[in-house]
Amino acid sequence: MLWEVRSLIQFFPLLLLVARGTQILRKEVQVIWAKEGLPVQLPCLLSSFHQNFSRGHSFLWKASVTWKHWQERTPQGSWSTVFRVEPSGLRSVRLPLQPRLQMGELSFHQGDFSLWLRPAWLTDAGKYKAQVHFENGDLTCHLFLHFGQASVTASPPGPIVTSGLVLLNCSFNRPDLPEAVLWSRGRVPIISSSQHFPVGNLLFLPHVTLSDAGPWECCIIYPDGFNVSIIHYLNVLGLEPLTQKTVYVGEGSKVELPCHLSLAPGNMPGLIAQWTLPQGRGSCLVSGDDKSSFALRLDHVSRAHAGTYNCSLSFQGHQLSAVVTLAVITVTAKSFGSSSSRKGLLCEVTPALREEHLLWTTLDNQTLNNPPGPWLELGDEELPVNQWQCQVYQGAQQCGAVVYNLGLQGTGAQLSGRNPKGLRGGKQLPLFLSLGIFLLLSGVGVAVFLLRKNQLPRSFSALEDAAQKSQGQNKAEEMEPESQCQNQSLEHWQE
Repeated sequence: MLWEVRSLIQFFPLLLLVARGTQILRKEVQVIWAKEGLPVQLPCLLSSFHQNFSRGHSFLWKASVTWKHWQERTPQGSWSTVFRVEPSGLRSVRLPLQPRLQMGELSFHQGDFSLWLRPAWLTDAGKYKAQVHFENGDLTCHLFLHFGQASVTASPPGPIVTSGLVLLNCSFNRPDLPEAVLWSRGRVPIISSSQHFPVGNLLFLPHVTLSDAGPWECCIIYPDGFNVSIIHYLNVLGLEPLTQKTVYVGEGSKVELPCHLSLAPGNMPGLIAQWTLPQGRGSCLVSGDDKSSFALRLDHVSRAHAGTYNCSLSFQGHQLSAVVTLAVITVTAKSFGSSSSRKGLLCEVTPALREEHLLWTTLDNQTLNNPPGPWLELGDEELPVNQWQCQVYQGAQQCGAVVYNLGLQGTGAQLSGRNPKGLRGGKQLPLFLSLGIFLLLSGVGVAVFLLRKNQLPRSFSALEDAAQKSQGQNKAEEMEPESQCQNQSLEHWQE
């Protein structure tokens, strides 16, 4: 008898469900939150209690579903059908919503009649009603779709200058409090450190560097499972290179010392950077180009140019700076040893940073018997190779090279470049032959001058005087250097 009572109690809800004319009404309105442009689910499910007894029953296969959206375009308003599933399985979607409205085929036969908006737009907001008709009853779901605005604000708002501070605030205009707010960067969670302080929906960066530029992401999670992610791009203004950079170049070559503004906030005409020259040799000014570059260009580098350069720029009341070290590679022919009879080439780097190691090779990188180091021993016999290359390494990375031509050793020519194979060597003319050619040409020139002087009368008209002055001014202008820095490099930086 007791067993029969228990069985009747267990099957009583099922008997109520399948009884003809049974209504499963849900009068409460469920509020659904969404973010524009993201998918959202409008849920409508049989309760878990009813669903446990309804799985596998044929009446779910014959159910019809109608989703309606309340339209407020008219003064009275009206319900408009946006999605419908017939008992035969035929589906109809209101245009132009067809590509975005979806309902799961498998979940439908398990008692899940939820409607998906992929994606949801602001025009989808408002009241929704789902009416599910079974063979033996009905189910009604009422929902209200709200859209919230997610944002991340930065304080101060503009581009953040290096060494400054910034506070990021992540928010979503939903009235209830979130369960958690997670900060990340490149899918790596942000944990509290001396550089980053995440506190709830706030993230504090007390000392901004150029490496902080780029995307920062926060994810807001609510107790009902709704979550939204927002990405904020932090703009950091500073000078590159970020850390002190060393540029290696061979003596006699051209070089460009980098100084670049990391973020160009629109056109900034007249922005000028000041380069401080090494060893107290003064400073020079460089105007920025269209790419916000303030590079310092030197046309003919000598050992006197070696040292540390500082590029500084004043912007919005902040002083930005970048440091570049110019290391000059030189090769000289010297005698060494106690008897000074041994000849060789000495490769040097100025300034020496004690991090480089030197390697002598031929232009086709043939291995030499000479051990690594600054010296290349030549010997007294005539060498079949005229061009030698001194390569400068830091660890396994080559950072510079210089080529020395034995055929031009009297002129002290030393060249560097990425394609040293294109260099050509030459033979030096004997001194007496050069002197004889010079005297012969001089004599011919003097004779021609005296002959023209006797034949042509001199004229000193005002027009000729003006022409001579104009030519003199043009020549003087042509001799002026292109920039203040080049002028200093030519006149004041020579040894």
